[in-house]
Amino acid sequence: MVKALFLLLAISRASGFLDLETGWRQLELQAGVHSISSGYLDFNPLDTRIQMRLTQLRPDDDLRFGIDYEFFEEEKRTSFVSSVNFDWHTKPGHKSGVFLHVGEDFSDCIENNPDMLAIPSFADIDINSDYTVELDRGRVRGSFKDGCEKADDGSDTWRSWKRSMDKIRKMSVKLTDSKFLGPEITLNDFFTLEYRLVHACPIGTFLSDRVGVCLDCDADHFSTGGYPNSCNRCPYGSYVPSGVGFSEMNCTFWYSCPGGYYQDYTGRCVPCKAGHYSAGEDALFCHPCPVDSFSESGARRCTECPWGTGVETEMGRSIDDCQELIVEESGATAICKAVPFIQAMLVSAYCLL
Repeated sequence: MVKALFLLLAISRASGFLDLETGWRQLELQAGVHSISSGYLDFNPLDTRIQMRLTQLRPDDDLRFGIDYEFFEEEKRTSFVSSVNFDWHTKPGHKSGVFLHVGEDFSDCIENNPDMLAIPSFADIDINSDYTVELDRGRVRGSFKDGCEKADDGSDTWRSWKRSMDKIRKMSVKLTDSKFLGPEITLNDFFTLEYRLVHACPIGTFLSDRVGVCLDCDADHFSTGGYPNSCNRCPYGSYVPSGVGFSEMNCTFWYSCPGGYYQDYTGRCVPCKAGHYSAGEDALFCHPCPVDSFSESGARRCTECPWGTGVETEMGRSIDDCQELIVEESGATAICKAVPFIQAMLVSAYCLL
């Protein structure tokens, strides 16, 4: 047990703090140290993404820092294959930059997409696609391909990048801040930087940011799988069970309700109110319970009140609503219905008239 604890601490120090529940690892710079790298992590570009989460702790100073995603071959870490590098400057007017592969500057190529150079709160690095980066949970995509295929020397950087991907089996994340920061200031005073590796989710599920696993979509939602942080809702009035919707085509406009429910004007199944019942299926309303019977919410059928008690139609919501019947001088039938069992024995002859 003690050895396992020391091993966990050693791993945490080598690769940053690890949240075992969500899979997030934190890169934390120490005072006077301007660079730190994660561990040498297994990475297959065909089914793995890197996610970065940056949390601002307080208003930033004049900070400059960079994130490097470095990729390697299987056997030796020194066998460098490719990299994606982002450099950010927090002071307005200072230019940030993005670099691909072995140092080619692509900052000018993506000026039409300034969000690529903004400091993101969340980013996906997906090197197995025609774009490379998804910022802010996929809402903004940055591409190195469109309009940026040629490097300054005329080489086809994009194709070279794609060819090198076949060799990638390992990766690391590196955080570097400016050496001009004072010894009493570190980047982590202003930002918390975390990263994690995630695998593609199957259809009908989404990647939870809270627990770090793939969870089923809620009912009436669908997902094509992959790396979504949420599921898509079915068109208005259509439905699909939880975890089985993989496209909008799975959303149907017919829905069978269980007993004790009815379909409202949108087609959704709604439970019957207390004092009502329904056989379900395509029922459009619930029936009121007959006289001298009751039901709780969502009832398939009504229950008769105990002998000698009763309640008006629709008013019986529980057995407590069944009250002893009041004798009314309105004829023999009312009297016979109201008298208790022992009294009924004494007046049975009258009641049989």
